[in-house]
Amino acid sequence: MNIRLFLTSFFLGILATFFAWAFQWTLDSWKEVTFNMPGEVTVLQLLKGAQAIAPADANEMQEKLKAYLRDQSLALIVSSSGNGHPEIVVYDPHNLVPWFPGCPSEGAQLAVTDVYLFRGTYSEKLWKSSLGVPFLPQGAVVRGIIAAPRRVGNLQYARCVGQGLLPEGQYTFNASDPVQVQHILSILYQMGFVTQSNTRLPLFLYVVQNHLTVITGFFLLAAYGCVVLYWFLYLHSRTREFGIRSRHGALPADLVWENLLNGLPALATGIGMGGLVAGILTAAIGQIPLSPEEVFAIGVATIVTIIIIAGTWLAILYIVIRFRYEANLAG
Repeated sequence: MNIRLFLTSFFLGILATFFAWAFQWTLDSWKEVTFNMPGEVTVLQLLKGAQAIAPADANEMQEKLKAYLRDQSLALIVSSSGNGHPEIVVYDPHNLVPWFPGCPSEGAQLAVTDVYLFRGTYSEKLWKSSLGVPFLPQGAVVRGIIAAPRRVGNLQYARCVGQGLLPEGQYTFNASDPVQVQHILSILYQMGFVTQSNTRLPLFLYVVQNHLTVITGFFLLAAYGCVVLYWFLYLHSRTREFGIRSRHGALPADLVWENLLNGLPALATGIGMGGLVAGILTAAIGQIPLSPEEVFAIGVATIVTIIIIAGTWLAILYIVIRFRYEANLAG
């Protein structure tokens, strides 16, 4: 039976590792889309509308938007698009965005705009060479170099919200409550924007809509069901053996414990080998080394799978052996 346990656990380990990798990949993708903002996130694609809004009125509404975000403990990230500055504009009064260093207090901003260049960009090279950076807004002051969040494309820097009006582009904020979203949309409309798209991105919904996660999860569950059925049938074929031993004084707990201990090495080795093979295949197919996050996810998946499979093996042993013991007593 040890060979049977090893082989079934080996293939379960492979599938469990692929599922863990798929989930990690989906989580990284979600962080890219949401700029790693906390909580449930809403993403708006905004364009300049046809409504006539005076600059002074738009600025007044922008201050109302900032006040609302501040009162509701929300953050806003605006990634520009089109022919504007290649920038990300951040309003984060409560320091919720993990990759952004933060901005001065409202009273300290004055007319100066704090800018953080993304590491590895053309703007960083110009700035380090003491050359002018043509992409920055007028009056901008470079405060440092930061690692760019994922999926920024050709954007060159992130800056705090200054005195100028926010540009059109993608607006991302950490709220999904319909009342909050509708209030923000109303303010943005009065600032002169119209909504091209409105997407709510809770993590659970993003995961279940991801084809890779769903497919790997389905294969893992199907394989788990097949293994459970196979182990039941195999142990059921040994009920005569269990019955004979119970008639000669063996207790169900002793039989369960003995078979559990005999099977654990094969279970753990099979799942561990399956996780190792799956990790090698993932790195070979992607042609890049696994990231520390992926290695951690594979390790956690291996440990969790060992615990679940060992518990399953224990439960099946108990059900089959206990059932046979009670049948002997009844007979």
